[in-house]
Amino acid sequence: MQYIAIKEEEKNGEISYAVNAIPLKNKTKSVVQKIPHPLGSDVLIYKTLDEAKDAITRAGFSYILPDGKKGYDKITTNKRISACNDYDSIVMSAIYDKVNSTNSNVAASAILAISEFPEERTFDILFEKIGEDNDIIRKNAISGICRYGNILQNRILDCLKSSNWVVRNSALVCISTLTDSGNIDFEKCIIPLTDACEDNNTIVQAYALTVLAKVYQNYKKNKTV
Repeated sequence: MQYIAIKEEEKNGEISYAVNAIPLKNKTKSVVQKIPHPLGSDVLIYKTLDEAKDAITRAGFSYILPDGKKGYDKITTNKRISACNDYDSIVMSAIYDKVNSTNSNVAASAILAISEFPEERTFDILFEKIGEDNDIIRKNAISGICRYGNILQNRILDCLKSSNWVVRNSALVCISTLTDSGNIDFEKCIIPLTDACEDNNTIVQAYALTVLAKVYQNYKKNKTV
């Protein structure tokens, strides 16, 4: 069971309670709602401790009180659905909850599932997971990134500078895959790939040579068309 810490804050003599949260976006990428989540980078503020506890419970998580004690108030599925007004938070929580599962098959499936949701939080997780040692998790993350093509090209190229050689090699896999589909700016890749050919890891270096040749051939082909 995952826990969300409740942080007590004081401002202008008033006590409030902060909880990590994730934004839920509609098709136009506008934030329509925020829900408590242990991996959230946003924050929800509640006036009372009970409100914070109730919100966390309704989102399907347990809580850690400001004094460090853990707790969980049971709530029925029907009540949780009613409180959320729609299924967005239920679905998102169910999926995001499992991306760090200790079972690699479950985690890999969760990674594949979140790629259905094109939003910043999804992209952040996908790029985090391309450095995984587990082949299935890493390949599903790469597949999720490639699904969005040149939208994520700059982030892919940035990964060639990662301190983790697995991330750098995964970035090369992404570039190679997108080159095959033609959904990439070939010219933008040439210099970063040339630099990658001098990588201090020989596995990355060797693969970079192959990918550079493929990208450059496609660049020349497209230029003459």
